[in-house]
Amino acid sequence: MYSQVINYIKQRVEISREEIEESLKYSDFKKYAKGDYILRAGEHCRFIGFLNKGFIVTTFVDETGNEKASEFKHEGCFFTYTEGLTNNNPSHKNFIAIEDCETLVLNKEYLPVIFKANPKFETLFSQILAEELRVVLLNEQNRKTMSAEERYLALENTIPGALQRIPVKYIAGYLGIEAPSLSRLRRRLAGK
Repeated sequence: MYSQVINYIKQRVEISREEIEESLKYSDFKKYAKGDYILRAGEHCRFIGFLNKGFIVTTFVDETGNEKASEFKHEGCFFTYTEGLTNNNPSHKNFIAIEDCETLVLNKEYLPVIFKANPKFETLFSQILAEELRVVLLNEQNRKTMSAEERYLALENTIPGALQRIPVKYIAGYLGIEAPSLSRLRRRLAGK
């Protein structure tokens, strides 16, 4: 249950397995069924999660009232509402399980206890937030500078196999196009 998160942490900070396991006692193992909301827009995010198994989409409602996918999380990733984690703003995003998911969830109220017991986790937390922020900013930049085809190919390169696991409506929303346009894009790319 902990092997993926332990490997993730050990790749980022020099820390013993025992130190990691001591801190993991503050986390809970949670399962979410396909379609479950892990966090709804308007709720306060009080957790940091690690996805052991499954796939998550984050969505938001645009100015025209349409739900758009903004990001995807897959196995081996931390996830949280980065924009509101430290300042306690309510989420403007939904986190939805698009496959059955198995997660480790840490209530953010335990972070000061963990940081006090082992400062290495504060370094890790800073790295996780920096990675999350980088992804958010990169997605925003890509939305403005890349074509739908370029973003489609980048998604496949970033998360191999993702396009077979993500429902069409979320891929289309992520690319900013309608489902029929996505079908045409896929046919065009298959013909190349």
